[in-house]
Order: sequence, then structure tokens, then C-alpha cells
Amino acid sequence: MSADPTLHRRVQAPAVRALPFRTPAVRTSSTRALAARPVAVLAAAGLALTACSVGPEAESAGGAQGAGPSSSVTQAAPTALNLGDRPDQVMAEAAAARAATFGFIRQQAASAEEIRTAREDGRARAEDTGRTEVAPEVCAAPLAALDFSPILLDQEQASRVDVGAESFQGTGTVEVARLDGPGRQQVERHLQTVNRLLTDCGRMEMTVHEGGTSTVYVVQADAAALSEGSPAQSGLVWRRTRTGQGAPELTAQVLTAVTPDEVVMVSFAGQPAVGERQFTLMAEEVLAAALRAG
Repeated sequence: MSADPTLHRRVQAPAVRALPFRTPAVRTSSTRALAARPVAVLAAAGLALTACSVGPEAESAGGAQGAGPSSSVTQAAPTALNLGDRPDQVMAEAAAARAATFGFIRQQAASAEEIRTAREDGRARAEDTGRTEVAPEVCAAPLAALDFSPILLDQEQASRVDVGAESFQGTGTVEVARLDGPGRQQVERHLQTVNRLLTDCGRMEMTVHEGGTSTVYVVQADAAALSEGSPAQSGLVWRRTRTGQGAPELTAQVLTAVTPDEVVMVSFAGQPAVGERQFTLMAEEVLAAALRAG
């Protein structure tokens, strides 16, 4: 999909009370995976065991919509990330630059050490499944398998950039990885898992046992409203709501694009407005920018 030069005038970012930007650290413990690192697809452990990364202020905001288009942002453009000359780095930087045109000018790249630590945490989460129950039970395995993002692949070349904006209570993430044969197979399995969950597990209940207490969440998974000709092969919207609460405490939208040589994921996580069409359009444009740079 070619970039639409008018899109930044048509997409309105939620005008909510600004919070200090807190770049999610890639270094996490398994019980705080989502709070610190909204991975491109939100895993069972992350969805159930963590709180929203932007804190209770975001929950009270309720995703309020404002009238000002993101093109009205007057903040200075971000300093170039200068990630490097590898294809994944060039693509991630191009995606981050496109995100900046929508006001996501607060940007930070993950270091090689942080990516290594994220992979170690991912392996630890895969072995730590006893504290979470999923109903219907048939959804437990595919939900656990959804703990996936490009930097978690065992690929030599992988990059991640986190982005934030004054008008958005949450964070956005761009991840790019170059793929070999096994890596492509993992991505294909992931796309199949997404389709299975959307078909069979659109609504789930998760009970988390920790510290002698149990907490029940409702997790809803819906297909993102992708545009005709979208660069994404997969689009997923997650909503996680604690039972007894009316509004989701965390919403995430995840778009995935795959080429013969790379996989790109763009995600937004935070307030309920993240699930809306305007964030789909922005994510599609960010994906398209990465793919053009590849």
C-alpha cells in the first residue's frame, strides 16, 4: 500500500491528558512482560499477569477522543535513531520516522543486550504456565503460542523501536527481523495461530493465581479492520478487562507483514481507543514505510 500523504490529516489521535513518556524496558521479568514490554502479540502470561504499562491514569481516561488531528502536532521531530545499515535496522528506522509524522516523536531503540534478555524472558515464560487457567480450555495452547514477536525469533538480525506521544497514553512498537528458513516457518505458524484464535477463541476467561489470590480477566480477540490492499497479512485487536469492570484496562492492536526475507510487526497498546480504525490506519502506514525501505 503506498503512503497516503493526506492520512495524517484524516487520522485523529486521542487527545487525552498527557503522561510522562515511559519507554518500556525490554529487560523484564516473566510476571511483568506486558507491563514493561507490550510485545507485538500479547501472550497469555502478559495479558493476565500484568497491569497496563501506562498506569491507572490511562484506565481512568477511557480512551476519550479529541478533535485535533495529529497533523496539528507542533513538537520537534525526533533525532535520527541511527540504528545502522542492516536491512532490519533501515526498515525499523523508516517505520519510526513514519510514526513520528503522526506525533509519535518520543522514540527509543532496544539494544542488542536488551533483545537477548527479551529472548531469555520469552523462554522463561514458555516454561511458566502453571499460574494461569484459560476457559475454554481448548484456547489455552493457542493463546500461549501467541507469545510471539520478531525480536523473540532466533534470528541474527532483529531490531525494535518503541514510540510514544504526548497525546497518547500508551506506547507503540515497531519490530523487524530478517528471516531464514526456520524463522519463516515460525512466522507462518504464528499467522495460523492468530487465525485459529480469531475463529475459535474470540472471547476467553483467564484466571491468574499469584501470591495466594486469584484474579479473573475477560480477554477478547477481534480481527483488525484492515484496509483494502493493506500491507498487513494479519491484524489483531486485544482487549483485556478485569471481571466487574465496565471498560478494558488494556487494549492492543497488532499488525504483521511478512516478505520472503523479513517480518515486520507494528503494535499499539494502552487506552481503549487503540482498538479503533484510526490506529489501524496509522499502523498500516508505519508498516508500509518499513516495507518500502526493505
